[in-house]
Amino acid sequence: MAIVRIDPLDYEDHHPTPAEIFWLIEVADSTLRRDRDLKVPVYGRSGVQEYWILDVQERCLYVFREPGQAGYGAEQVLSEQEAIAPLSFPDCVIPVSEFLRPPAMQA
Repeated sequence: MAIVRIDPLDYEDHHPTPAEIFWLIEVADSTLRRDRDLKVPVYGRSGVQEYWILDVQERCLYVFREPGQAGYGAEQVLSEQEAIAPLSFPDCVIPVSEFLRPPAMQA
């Protein structure tokens, strides 16, 4: 999932650029190694400010910040008992457990 600046006309014929992305969230069930080994360096070099990988198997959240030529300068692993606020929305504190909850059933 990409959280991007709102301007629907900008994305009719192309994906958002890194400058337009607030942060990316990846859900990894069986793709954690690929997401960490391949995507982390690419997104960091591209200038994506923040990249999260939700590891549903281990029930934790990997948080990558400080993008640069080598990937990301800061990596943090949060358990489902912890919470985090995205850099672009510091007042929006999200418990990691909320990402791991099953979706509510619709009536």
